[in-house]
Amino acid sequence: MLPTPRSWPDPEAARPHRPSIATAALLLALAIAAAAAISFRPIYEPDLWWHLAQGRETAAGHLVRTNVFNFLYGTYPQSYTSWLFDLSEYLAWRGAGAAGIQIAQTAWLTLTLVLIFAGCRRRAAARPAVLAVLLLGLAVIEPRALPRPHLASFAGLAACARIIERARARRTAAPLTWAMPTIALWSNLHVEAFLGALLVGIFAAAEIISPAALPRRDGWRAAAIAAACLLATLANPYGWGIAAYFLENWRVPQLLNIAELRPAYLPNYRPFFVYLGVAAAALLWRPRREALADIAAAVVFGALGVRFLRFTPLIVVVTAPAVAARLTELMRRGLDGRALVATALAATLATARQPLIVFTRLGVGTHAVAPPEFFPAGLGRTLSGLELEGPVFNSMNLGGYLAWEMYPQARTFQDSRLQAVPPDHFLRILAASRDPAAWEQLVAGVEWAVISLPRTNELSGAGHFPDSRWAPVFEDQAVRVVVRRGGRFDRPVPR
Repeated sequence: MLPTPRSWPDPEAARPHRPSIATAALLLALAIAAAAAISFRPIYEPDLWWHLAQGRETAAGHLVRTNVFNFLYGTYPQSYTSWLFDLSEYLAWRGAGAAGIQIAQTAWLTLTLVLIFAGCRRRAAARPAVLAVLLLGLAVIEPRALPRPHLASFAGLAACARIIERARARRTAAPLTWAMPTIALWSNLHVEAFLGALLVGIFAAAEIISPAALPRRDGWRAAAIAAACLLATLANPYGWGIAAYFLENWRVPQLLNIAELRPAYLPNYRPFFVYLGVAAAALLWRPRREALADIAAAVVFGALGVRFLRFTPLIVVVTAPAVAARLTELMRRGLDGRALVATALAATLATARQPLIVFTRLGVGTHAVAPPEFFPAGLGRTLSGLELEGPVFNSMNLGGYLAWEMYPQARTFQDSRLQAVPPDHFLRILAASRDPAAWEQLVAGVEWAVISLPRTNELSGAGHFPDSRWAPVFEDQAVRVVVRRGGRFDRPVPR
């Protein structure tokens, strides 16, 4: 029988003891060290550059509302951009260059880890249990630890989970009101602010169906707050555009096979499947004593991670408090805390996508954020020196980099923002890549092209610019630049 509200424990008694200043400082230092270890390493992230380009426009007072970087679709409406995150990244770059991007990523990941830790401790979970969960979670987060707006979603979802834990501890829906301003701010940072409203809604629905933390009346109050959280996603300059953008993202796999929208796969996502198994075992052990909200959240966010690899870290964020609480219960039954932490560390090292030696090759600055094997240093200056300008065909992965290096001198043909152009734009490129005559018609409006050498696919243009019709003017390990023979740029290349 469900206990009455009067028989529930005193919320203050359920609250964990606050750590001393020295302990808190040590925990914060560990979080920063862990976040830095997966931030200061070489990455390949082509989307970073158009986030920086958009942030530069915002800093200049021009909020991006059309695809200004593209010469074909310069007036095509942009229903939503992560403008506040992009602005913060641009300011970080201006302040400390490429290292600023790494520092900003470290800050986002540190905030996420701290919020997860605080949510776990709200359930009075033992520190070894929390540490074990975080160790496993780090390996799950690592593949998606990239300087992109989803970093803000890690922190935003962790904040919502922490707010739910506070409501659970206090046995009232009142703390959930803090989710509304959290999601309102989050909606300016990343489109996945909807997931915060989803998490609050799952908690509310579970407490209505099978009250475990709240009286049923408060479950209905929580549902009303979840609806308000959904409306809070509109608190951004694009309004309803965020919803249109979210739905467009959801439909992308029907058009193109984009890496981050593929199902999670082995071996790169071994830590995700390991954590999923641990969470399932923990939550289903003696399930009658487990709150419906925890199981429902694990099922929903676990399914999202299985279906779309971009969501894989979210299972850690939403289930960490429940899993840590279960491990704490096992410790009370005799499980040694040190053995638990050692096992979690061994599992993390054994399943991590990156071998341990990678973390002895940490890098700071441009060579880590813009590896020259993909992004030539000073490409914009080189192309300007060749007096190249105007419309350019470019490989998909170079669109953002050219927008960052050369806009407004040059305007691109494509980039990886699939919602930035009509869907048939990419379909036409794919079709033309299989028909030489169609390809000539496709690039009829450009006099020069920048082609990626290490990243060749149907959207790269590789193999479609023969020397008989296109003269090479620059080439290194990353790109090949060609101009149309007999065109306006076909002239002797300056020494």
